[in-house]
Amino acid sequence: MAHAFFLGVEMHGETTNDATVALLEKEQNPDDAAAQFRLDHIRHLREVDSAEGLADHLQGLVSEQPYIGRTSLIVNRARGAGQALLEALRDRGLDPVAATRTSGRGGAIDDRDQMGVQLNTVEVVRRLVDLHREGRFGIEEHSREAASRVARDLQHAFEVLDEAEGDQASGDAPGSLREVREAGPPLTSVALAAWLGQERSFDPSQHLKNAPQTDSSRPTSGS
Repeated sequence: MAHAFFLGVEMHGETTNDATVALLEKEQNPDDAAAQFRLDHIRHLREVDSAEGLADHLQGLVSEQPYIGRTSLIVNRARGAGQALLEALRDRGLDPVAATRTSGRGGAIDDRDQMGVQLNTVEVVRRLVDLHREGRFGIEEHSREAASRVARDLQHAFEVLDEAEGDQASGDAPGSLREVREAGPPLTSVALAAWLGQERSFDPSQHLKNAPQTDSSRPTSGS
């Protein structure tokens, strides 16, 4: 049985000391065609002293069993605090993927950085919803508030995306994707980790594909 772990990080502002950290396990039996994902760990960290302090915390987390040597990281760098965390992680010898979540259409390799990606928020959440719909995503920590929030937000995104086949002419129209675009850090941190898990094999040293999948075949109106 193959195992790998994917850690997604969302900062809550330009200079805020709050962060949400989500760690997913990817598992596949030899005879299974599709891998399974499970939310193994999610925390809302409040009043983190600095990017360096958070980087130390994350380095310690992924150095524990069973995560050591099996964990890939992805950080949303759209805010200044996210960029500072990326630099602190790199200074510690880690190799996080730099992601910029956007409300625009599609997603592509980011020209600013070989390992940077621009990702449509709706599409990465949609891919997490698809895993849930297919029975390939589970939540381990129902008793924790952050995990319960993910479960609620994921169900809401499922409902919104199902309704979004309707009129997208207005961003505020019934069934629009506005609420998904504005999803909070608990859901988006998990969605980033799941996206990375789908883009990479079980080898954490493998780089992203040259053309990350963004479900471009789906309708993109209102995304």
